[in-house]
Amino acid sequence: MQALHLLINRLMQLNKKSRFSGFFTLKNTLVIFLLCCLVGCKPVLEHLPEQQLMDEAQQGNGAAAVILAKKREQQGDLQAALNWYQKAVDAGLTNELAALIALKQRQDGFLAAAGYLEQHLQQQQSLNAAEADLAADYGLWQYVHNTVPSPIHSNSSCSLTLQPVVQSRAGSRQLQLLQQQWLQDPQLSSLSVCFLPEKRVNSTDLQCSYQPGQRIQCQYPVLMSHVAEGGFSQLLLVAGEGNANYNNGIVQLAESSSFAVFRHEFAHILGFIDEYSLSAQVAATECNSDKIRPNLLTNKNQLDVFLQHWQLHPDEVQLMPVDSCNNVGVQAYAPVNNLSFMRSHVAEVPALYFELMQKVLAQPELIMPVQYFYAYLARQQQDWQSWRLLMEQAAKQGYPDAQESVQKAATIPTAP
Repeated sequence: MQALHLLINRLMQLNKKSRFSGFFTLKNTLVIFLLCCLVGCKPVLEHLPEQQLMDEAQQGNGAAAVILAKKREQQGDLQAALNWYQKAVDAGLTNELAALIALKQRQDGFLAAAGYLEQHLQQQQSLNAAEADLAADYGLWQYVHNTVPSPIHSNSSCSLTLQPVVQSRAGSRQLQLLQQQWLQDPQLSSLSVCFLPEKRVNSTDLQCSYQPGQRIQCQYPVLMSHVAEGGFSQLLLVAGEGNANYNNGIVQLAESSSFAVFRHEFAHILGFIDEYSLSAQVAATECNSDKIRPNLLTNKNQLDVFLQHWQLHPDEVQLMPVDSCNNVGVQAYAPVNNLSFMRSHVAEVPALYFELMQKVLAQPELIMPVQYFYAYLARQQQDWQSWRLLMEQAAKQGYPDAQESVQKAATIPTAP
């Protein structure tokens, strides 16, 4: 390529020295044109003065805009780089769209990049393959037409059914990996748990957070219509980045969550409690409750009640102090004397804990369904029609609190 530059410069010098300047100007122009056709003119543009490059880009030269964008990116001026990439895309270089969106994500985060891409795609009459790929990467599912992967069934019966939700292709791929690992796990795959086909919700609607070290938060009310359809009792979201968590029938995983994290959060559905120190707020509720948990006793005097409730023999239980209730000054105990997956994600599931999982699933009606939580959200909005629909669905699953609420509602006279 350097030889090409030298050749062009030499031709220019000859052109200036020759008395047949008109002839050589024409000849040299033809030579340069043919060389540009063979190897492209971008290397020539790279050696233009800065102002000339800017003039070229402003006049619609997409290649010049790309050169400027990359220079600004190397200099750390991301906003200027974005502007020049946009000039290149506007000039028809749609292959630079991926670089533009990646830079937008680097500067402002995933959701800002998704919104930026959404605005671009709304202006297109049709999408090329690269644009469709970006739409999947950033969870703009109305532009994606590939099929939803088939659900997995690890057992012929389903005491518990999970509805997976994803907001991007990364989440969808991670979900498939986690489900495959579930099938390969000899303990979990034997549980009466089933997964429905994934639901794809636009990232710009669900708006899950991407904050490492913080609990992932999403706009959960967006899923109201999906929850109202029923057919499952728990939501499984694989979206965003940050700390995975479980609350009110929603398992929230990051798009990078490992199977060990999934296994830990799944156990929370069944009532298992963290065996590391709970926050003061959570500990105040959990450690002062008389509710019998599968893996936590807040007092050694609870042992007889624990054994009776779970129909266990004393020899099966060996109490070990754990840190769960430290923040409220209560010494809690786990019913096993070895490190479990509820204290360290990578630890094993003790045989006793697996037995307790099966016992919980033998009475799935006692597990709070996510419809019950969404009924609460509907009540907050005074959406009584949705409240009744959701509460009735929770009641049909046998959840006692929901059945009681439906019965009370039936006794309230309606307005004439």
